[in-house]
Amino acid sequence: MNTYGFMLVKNEADIIAQTLESLRRFGGFTHIFVFDNGSTDDTLAIARGFIGPDLSVESLPEPFSDNLKFETVYQHRHLMQDGDWFAILDADEVYAEPLQPVLQEAAREGANFVECKSAQFYFTDAETNYGFDPAKPAIEQRRHYLVNYGEPRVFRYASGTTLTADAVKQRAPGLIKASRQFLLHHFQFRSDQQTQKRIDIRRQNNQHSNNWGHINSDQWRDYLVPHQHLHRHDGEIRYGLPANANLYKIKDNAAYTMANLKWLQRHGHLTPTQQGFMSAGLLKRILHKVW
Repeated sequence: MNTYGFMLVKNEADIIAQTLESLRRFGGFTHIFVFDNGSTDDTLAIARGFIGPDLSVESLPEPFSDNLKFETVYQHRHLMQDGDWFAILDADEVYAEPLQPVLQEAAREGANFVECKSAQFYFTDAETNYGFDPAKPAIEQRRHYLVNYGEPRVFRYASGTTLTADAVKQRAPGLIKASRQFLLHHFQFRSDQQTQKRIDIRRQNNQHSNNWGHINSDQWRDYLVPHQHLHRHDGEIRYGLPANANLYKIKDNAAYTMANLKWLQRHGHLTPTQQGFMSAGLLKRILHKVW
């Protein structure tokens, strides 16, 4: 059984090295294909420093779309056999545990795709600064997180099937989910300048794509989250919300979107009181906010 990774990357020079190092450490990939999607920073040069028997890098200056990720996969179908696996990789997601045991378990179950579970690290009001040093582990610089998101990321190759982004989002017939997820550390907020650039790129992309409908503000400071509403990383990952997280009192923020809360609900990570918030009507929510 071979496992292949496919990554589209643009302007992630400050994190790409840590990501690729984690993929080599935890992924067990036969080969990783990195496609630079028009970077204007040092991303391409840094990625080329990792070129080897298990990793290749090339430029792919096509307009981004979710489906472009899958197009790169099937351009390499000649390398894959039925029963192999391929992973969709993001340049700001650091693998946090070995992938191969998860895939082996999925194969025994007869599953053909595996979801990630993302510990998403946020900017908070407790930061001493909003810079980022690429030479230091990201986990030592951005410490506050919630595990509040996941999506299909690894798929079992079948020669008679061609997956698309829409088919995966809609859980097309024939897709069988593995019972076990694998953990990622997602560092989408690293520095003020990087975050602002990320926002600008995605807002521009949304003019023809709407891949990032959740990017709803032009200013990086609008993505700050009060630190008391997040877990602080201390070497172990905690699930659910902090004990003091009263959803009736918390203002909307980047970590507590309705999509994030629904993911937590589906996976059993909300307390009974928090579940009550999810089922409450608008009037009840308003009344609880002022009580």
